[in-house]
Amino acid sequence: MRNRVAIIGLSMWMGGCQQEAERADCKPGFVRAQERWCVFDESLFPMQSEDEEMAESGAAGDSTDGQSDSEDTEEYVYEAEEPAVKLTLAEIERAVEDAILLVRWIDPGKMHDAYDDSESYGDDYCPRYDEEYFEERDTYHWRDACTVGAGGSFSGFVYSNYWGDYTTDNGSYDYAGHGSFRGSARVIDGRGNTFIAAGNSTYWERKHYQYEDRTFSQNMFGNFRSDHPRYYGTWLAEDLNVSLVHTSTKYSHRADRIGGGFYVYWDASISGIVGEINSVRLTDIYMYSEDEGSMCEIEPAGSISIRDSEGNWYETEFDGPKYQGAGAFPPDCDSCGRVFWRGELLGEICPDFTLLTDWEERPWL
Repeated sequence: MRNRVAIIGLSMWMGGCQQEAERADCKPGFVRAQERWCVFDESLFPMQSEDEEMAESGAAGDSTDGQSDSEDTEEYVYEAEEPAVKLTLAEIERAVEDAILLVRWIDPGKMHDAYDDSESYGDDYCPRYDEEYFEERDTYHWRDACTVGAGGSFSGFVYSNYWGDYTTDNGSYDYAGHGSFRGSARVIDGRGNTFIAAGNSTYWERKHYQYEDRTFSQNMFGNFRSDHPRYYGTWLAEDLNVSLVHTSTKYSHRADRIGGGFYVYWDASISGIVGEINSVRLTDIYMYSEDEGSMCEIEPAGSISIRDSEGNWYETEFDGPKYQGAGAFPPDCDSCGRVFWRGELLGEICPDFTLLTDWEERPWL
């Protein structure tokens, strides 16, 4: 009985192997491989070799992409115009004289007066001063952002003092002005007038009680402005950036100085000027009189530079004595200077240097 069952099972197994199950057709785009699997039909989309692809890509890049890239690049290439001299020698000479008058226009006394006027609108609570700092250094200091009860406001910080007009304890000098300022502040007075300052300024002007010699000192850099009507038409009504060092003396007429005498020194740069000339630079301009030993009182040492609206500088060099006792001989002492533009010599100009010394009471205009 058992043998019969085994024979029947073996027969069924052998019969199953002989019958092959039906396979479904491959989806479109595929074909039967080895009568078993469905694979992609390459005949519909022939494949290329890597070498053929690289060759075609290179040819296409040379003929189209390269040309396109070149054209796109050319659209963004800016070819600047060659710089050219814009000013004539006569225009440069006139601009140099204007530069001298401009630095003389920067009267430091006006800036200290303007701040003193604005500060006077403060009250007991605004701004708050550092009393200990004043006791130690004789300088007012506040750092605040506040509103004054009667109107106006203070914001920023300031270290300052303005001694104004006074006579020294020993009676040697009478000061017509003496002030110091350092800070960055905006002060609005009770009438809405605004004073803005960011920088440093120290200055004094005085007269000797016996000889009446007048001496001046100024060291200022920064930006200072006021829209108070009192300062309309002054440099404070402009938006100028100033860096300026100045000392000068005007000696009185007396026996040991027949005809008096003088010396002036300016080292200044001013930008923010409106017009064809937007910046000026006076570099170590030094000039003094024969009464003080100068061998050339008609021409200063140093250089004066001006910059036009396109950013080109014109520099004029002068050959006066560079310090007291230094020599200067013809043809150097001729009241003329050589003008250079980008290192190229353009010629000579002969500005009026009495503009540096034609003052009696004050050097500032």
